Amino acid sequence: MSIHSQFAICGVMLLVALGFSVLLIAVGRLLTRAIGAPRASVPPEHGGKTGNKSWVQFRVRYAPLALLFVAFDMEMVFMFPWAVVYKEVGMTAFWDMFVFIAILTGALVFAWKEGAFRWEE
Repeated sequence: MSIHSQFAICGVMLLVALGFSVLLIAVGRLLTRAIGAPRASVPPEHGGKTGNKSWVQFRVRYAPLALLFVAFDMEMVFMFPWAVVYKEVGMTAFWDMFVFIAILTGALVFAWKEGAFRWEE
């Protein structure tokens, strides 16, 4: 397969994706006109008026836990290929993974000391 045919396939896929996107937007607008515009006083995702002001500050307590989840999820992404090639590489692979897990353990200890796992009551 030549490079020109590969670019042609990518171009066709791009045109199909753009056409599908435009089609979905057009159908959405047509259906919105047919059903009627929603009332401006009621937010569609809530169903009723709120009792607070619009700009209420929220404390995001799950953010550190989410970051820790991403860190340890990425650890698993790196550990699988490491486990596959461990026998071929040998002790170098072992020490590389030891350093990697030590860094992640340090991050976990830091998060624990900072109180990332304490829930507000």
